[in-house]
Amino acid sequence: MKNHSEVLSIYKNFSAMVCTHFDTSIRVFHADSIGEYLSDALCQVFSVQGTLAQFSCPGAHAQNGIAERKHHHLLDTARALMLASSVPPHFWAEAVSTATYLINIQPSSALRGVIPIERLCGKAPDYSDLRLFVVFAMCFLHLMSTPN
Repeated sequence: MKNHSEVLSIYKNFSAMVCTHFDTSIRVFHADSIGEYLSDALCQVFSVQGTLAQFSCPGAHAQNGIAERKHHHLLDTARALMLASSVPPHFWAEAVSTATYLINIQPSSALRGVIPIERLCGKAPDYSDLRLFVVFAMCFLHLMSTPN
């Protein structure tokens, strides 16, 4: 998201994707009480879709405990991937994407041991697709002839 004004269109697209791919609607939307989430237009979309909007008090990050912990879990996992594989910082997006995937195919204590992707899609994940998170550097050897 480049501008906060994009929240409405991004939410509409995300909501449509959830409905199409998972045949369900978003039941609860929980967010900070910041302006772009409190717009009349977005609240109207919530109302039309039957989505319960829950907002925390401004500046009260403790009220977003679940989201904050998941955010830290995701970033910590991405950092661990980056450090373990010694990849350069510009691979951050790939590390976060990989961390998200890995978290979603592991049993979750929040779901009483159920795997999130299994709960969402109704089938067990395929672990045969897992690969090492590494970046291969290509090296070229330049041979110079030495004068005799």
